[in-house]
Amino acid sequence: MRIGVDLMSIPRFAEVAAHPRYRTLVFTPVELEQAARMGAERSLERLAGRFSVKEATCKMLGRGFGQGLRWRDIEVTNDDWGAPLVTLGGGAAEIADEAGLEEIVVTLSHQADLVVAVAAAGCARPPRPFRRAATPSLAAPVPARFDELAALAADLFSVPAGEVATAASFAGDLGVTSVVVIELLARIEHRYGIRIPEAGIYRMTDLRHTYGVVAEAAGW
Repeated sequence: MRIGVDLMSIPRFAEVAAHPRYRTLVFTPVELEQAARMGAERSLERLAGRFSVKEATCKMLGRGFGQGLRWRDIEVTNDDWGAPLVTLGGGAAEIADEAGLEEIVVTLSHQADLVVAVAAAGCARPPRPFRRAATPSLAAPVPARFDELAALAADLFSVPAGEVATAASFAGDLGVTSVVVIELLARIEHRYGIRIPEAGIYRMTDLRHTYGVVAEAAGW
């Protein structure tokens, strides 16, 4: 059996839930349509809960977002009794099939400004190891801009810029969550006046990959 758990701060998720673009990166049209039927406060609570279920399911699968799956590969709706129901697609479905996962069962609970979600499933075999793409070499990078990105991320991650620069993985080495990655995306797009394509967002797993994505979008 495989189990994943996630704890989410609802107020911290508010910016993602309210942003027209970022919410469509994270949620499927069905998830957004169901949340739109509710008032603003309940809609935020619902979307935060759905995102927490996605995170718990991702951990149960043994992968992070950008490691062979995307946020919308995990859709969270409800069964006939109102319980949360997970449907997998894309890379998430492939990972589950390879692992021989049985039915995924999820549950979530709200308390004050927090939501916790748990996902579990029987597993016939472990998922194949994730092969991280080779870190790209920076061909004559502009040091100031690389250092700028390190400082921007360090402020958000609450770690020294040197640790950000040397981390092989934001999630693995620094404990950065998916919500924080979206916050980093928002800061970068605002800072440089750019729009990073969705495919690029899933490559922002360390500083060198992030620099490459930003350089492409900004035309550096």
